[in-house]
Amino acid sequence: MHFLIYLVAVAFQAPDSGAFVITLGRDTIGMERYTRTADRLVDDMVMRDRAPVIVRHLVATIGADGLISHVELDNKPVVASDVSPIHAVGRFTNDEAFIDLTRNGQTTTAHVVTADGRGALPFINFCYALYAQTGERARKLGGSPVKIPVLGFGATNTFDLTVTFPAPDSMGVAFERDAPTLFKVDAAGRIQGVDGRLTTQKVVVTRVPTLDLEAFARAFGNRPLGQLSPPDSMRVTIAGAAIALDYGRPAMRGRTVFGGIVPWNRVWRTGANLATRFTTSADLVMAGTTIPKGTYTLWTLPAPTGWKLIFNKQTKAPCEGEACTVPTRAPLWGTDYAADSDFARVDATTEPLLRPVEQFTIAVLPQGKGGVIRMDWDKTRISIPFTRKQP
Repeated sequence: MHFLIYLVAVAFQAPDSGAFVITLGRDTIGMERYTRTADRLVDDMVMRDRAPVIVRHLVATIGADGLISHVELDNKPVVASDVSPIHAVGRFTNDEAFIDLTRNGQTTTAHVVTADGRGALPFINFCYALYAQTGERARKLGGSPVKIPVLGFGATNTFDLTVTFPAPDSMGVAFERDAPTLFKVDAAGRIQGVDGRLTTQKVVVTRVPTLDLEAFARAFGNRPLGQLSPPDSMRVTIAGAAIALDYGRPAMRGRTVFGGIVPWNRVWRTGANLATRFTTSADLVMAGTTIPKGTYTLWTLPAPTGWKLIFNKQTKAPCEGEACTVPTRAPLWGTDYAADSDFARVDATTEPLLRPVEQFTIAVLPQGKGGVIRMDWDKTRISIPFTRKQP
């Protein structure tokens, strides 16, 4: 086994180049082109998953142990924008990492110490050449799963990517509490394709021999997709109850939604990104269940035979010890569902829509003597009627 890992590591160091097309449903959100030698990685990206469209250029020096010892990154908008260019320089050892980030003439330095001498790798979301380097580092450390510390540009702390090798031609890479992104790799460890549809990012990545990134930047420079699942909120008063709702709005993008990107029989965050938050100033009654006034996170359990709406008492990020007393603790992320914090599960009704709804929408509307929570996406409407509880 160790001999096989050695052969893979040696093969990976042979000169290599390639490119990746990153798609979310029918939308191309980015392209990447890289060249890798035994000790050097040059990577270029064009990303339109936000506004403005961004170009990135990265040059990294790689050691025999699979660690990146030095990296430089330039990040700038394709067209004139109020988003400032960034230049960053990173230095990494087995014990610590430094990243100097310069924006608008001001430089800030992040310094982190890595535990157990494992060293850290630089991290950029959707940079698959760096994911390949994470896999190489994991192979050199040996075992499966392997936790690889990574440090993002602009971050002040590392986090772990968990790398697994379920088969000789595959690799899994998972964020702390998310499902793994699945990588198809060749005998040299080179990425041949990526499937992130089990994760919250939902991207699919195709390898191609090369790309004209400059032409892509020109074509899409003025066509950003913007935030992929933008936040939305609503405030309404129904039957004397003030109700607030905050959620993320994913889009279909040509994909199968329910039973597809939202699997059946698995708790769903009911939106995207942060967990959906629901606040009521008065006690409500839904399907015979009293929901006391307060703030909850909303989750759903979709199934072909019926849906349930889940009111959960956890609204802040998980914590331990004194960190739980910090009033500015971050809101709960949508992957951090904890069933032991459920307050109630209530039945919802579903009905088909004649026309598909492209972007997930939640509305709270008056109905009868109370109201209804209504969720529309694709060709499905989910409804939960409610009334205000009477004294």
